[in-house]
Amino acid sequence: MELFAEISVLVAVAAGIAAVMRFLRQPLIIGHIITGLIVGPSVFNLISSGETLALMGQIGVAILLFTVGLHLSPDIVRQFGRVSFITGIGQVVFTSLAGFAICMALGFSPLASFYISVALAFSSTIIILKLISDKGDLEVLYAKIAIGFLLVQDLIAVLLLLGIPLFSAGGGTVLSITQFILTGAALVGFVVLASRFFVSKASRFLSQSQEFLFLFAITWGMGIAALFQAFGFSLESGALIAGVALAALPARHEISARLTPLRDFFIVMFFIFLGAQMQISEVAGLLPAALVLSALVLVGNPLILIALMGYLGYRRKTSLQTGLTVAQ
Repeated sequence: MELFAEISVLVAVAAGIAAVMRFLRQPLIIGHIITGLIVGPSVFNLISSGETLALMGQIGVAILLFTVGLHLSPDIVRQFGRVSFITGIGQVVFTSLAGFAICMALGFSPLASFYISVALAFSSTIIILKLISDKGDLEVLYAKIAIGFLLVQDLIAVLLLLGIPLFSAGGGTVLSITQFILTGAALVGFVVLASRFFVSKASRFLSQSQEFLFLFAITWGMGIAALFQAFGFSLESGALIAGVALAALPARHEISARLTPLRDFFIVMFFIFLGAQMQISEVAGLLPAALVLSALVLVGNPLILIALMGYLGYRRKTSLQTGLTVAQ
């Protein structure tokens, strides 16, 4: 099947299932993942351009995080940095230890238990940000705390991904991690300086043309994301920081509004690709363990966040909203 026809079929199936999800009052994300499952190798196997679909999904993720970053000014990051750091560290430690103990009790090997528990400790940044964005809650208190929480988790995940191979190889760990941190700090510093001394001064000129503003935003967001990726960081972190760097611009809401349709189309492709990777045949044997571990994430994670945020003085409603949001 030609690429254009293939994408047309994917969009048509996604639209049909999205209509069913709307009728059932369920999140559209579930429908997109079901679409991927249907068109993927597990059912009809209609996807022949997997690499193209993956690239489109990656673009969608980058634009999503860039638009989220536009709503996160440095003042907000400083304001909620403490609670995000404490809850992020606390939840990762709790879920990792509890998950490891449960996996060992279920008969998994120590190594498998370690990897499963680490995977369980981290929330799905993309799904959570999409849900928050769809509800229009990016400016709400619980959402700001949740986004900061996710940033802390992403930093821990990057350090783990870097540290595990280094520890396995034995040697150069401290030096490599130090180099990693310094490189990241230098990249963030470069983005901040570029936005302050170039973008902010040119903001009036950029705002004179809607089309030029749109093209500049795409260039800036994808360019910074690609720069971070080139230095070994995640594309997602680069896109988010690119958005934060423009959060002080007067035209930030206009940029976000212009990018929203583009973001929505490409992010659908991401979730379709995600659903297409699921293997139904492998689920049945792991279902009991999956249910037990899901209970840990869906119940344990909100409880630990409620406890930590209550200790920090936040209201129970805010703590509950944050806990339920990050338990995805």
